[in-house]
Amino acid sequence: MPAAPLLAPVILLAAMHWSAQFLARQSSQLFGRRLQLYLFGLPGTIVHEGSHVIACLLFRHRVDRVKWFDPQATDGALGSVEHSYDASSAYQRVGTIVIGIAPLLAGAAVLLIAARLLLGVPVVRLADLAEVAVWRWALFAYVSLSVGGSMHLSASDVRGTWRGVLTLGTWLGALLLLSLTLWWALSQIAPTAWPAHVAPVLQQAATRLARASDALARALQLSVAVNVAGAVLLFVVRRLLRVAR
Repeated sequence: MPAAPLLAPVILLAAMHWSAQFLARQSSQLFGRRLQLYLFGLPGTIVHEGSHVIACLLFRHRVDRVKWFDPQATDGALGSVEHSYDASSAYQRVGTIVIGIAPLLAGAAVLLIAARLLLGVPVVRLADLAEVAVWRWALFAYVSLSVGGSMHLSASDVRGTWRGVLTLGTWLGALLLLSLTLWWALSQIAPTAWPAHVAPVLQQAATRLARASDALARALQLSVAVNVAGAVLLFVVRRLLRVAR
């Protein structure tokens, strides 16, 4: 399977992280730190931390403490999730990857659902977007600013994934080695077994993985576009207000 379908979501996840930081910074500078926190930071932080909690439960981590929203935090973290897990469990170690990037995945899903329900995306013609009611655009803009601005990862989010990355890398390396060994063995013992029975199964699995990767990439593309467009719009508004003064 080509590497591009697998690399695209990884690149887009990084783009999502930086675009969300850009959006949050522009929002804070325009509305002021306090108003920005309560008006946009509160719902976005709840989605952010909630995604961590859901991912913890899916991978059987114990949730020890959840701070849903704390605008007075001295370290700048509006929320946090403290969790623990069995380090001897490979499944739970791999789960640290999903738990770490959960805000990006959940935020992308929320924006995708909002775009579908409020704007009717995907649309057949771009002109269809002009017919969408103003209140729908306003609500979508609010969701984008609040959720999109919270779709960046903290240092602790990234730090917590390293064991999972090592475990997943080991699994993938072992799977590749096993596949090569199986291919060689079957080519020697039963030359027709691999192309007739094994290769179609692997191809089907690769196709499904590519489709899932493509769907995730499309959601992230929309999310990055929304974050960048929102940040640029806020930047322009801030400049115009400064000139008007």
